Amino acid sequence: MIRTKLKQHSQAFINQRGLTLLEMLVAVAVLTIILTTVAPSIQSVLIKNRITSDINNLSAVVQRARFTAVDEQASVVLCPTENYEACTSSWKKAKMVFVDTNGNGSRDNSEALIIASDPLNSANAIYGVTGSLSFDEQGAISTAATITLCPKDNDDDYASALLLSLYGRISVAVDSDGDGKKEDLDGNALSCS
Repeated sequence: MIRTKLKQHSQAFINQRGLTLLEMLVAVAVLTIILTTVAPSIQSVLIKNRITSDINNLSAVVQRARFTAVDEQASVVLCPTENYEACTSSWKKAKMVFVDTNGNGSRDNSEALIIASDPLNSANAIYGVTGSLSFDEQGAISTAATITLCPKDNDDDYASALLLSLYGRISVAVDSDGDGKKEDLDGNALSCS
């Protein structure tokens, strides 16, 4: 009886084969269809997530700078930096916030670093701001700013922005007119240039 079962079991292994060529072609065709329909939407989600992540990080640093200015009743500077000691003009770099006690616009050894952030994702580009942003005792800035983030290929469809009003109000750009593009403080569609 055991021999019979072993014989049947080994016979089952002999009769089993892999996929036929037709079955394999059908499986490859189905996989190709799935990948061509799903891959572009996955890529779109990844781009949006990278930009949203950078907007959120930048928003946190800007909000901290504004709140520190109000809390400390002092001039606070937010600027890009390479070494967390000196300001640069490239906003792709890391950002730092410090209380500018002597009003010279640069961080001195006696001025403590309040907060710092990582550089932007290398797959993103930033537009609309150069140099430093200064917040006064009321949390206001000298000029309104639209800090626009885009993918490296400058596709306007993915553009998003951090909007800073003169009074220091911080918001994220939205598509208020339903045309698929987010708008700046003046209601104009964001541009990646």
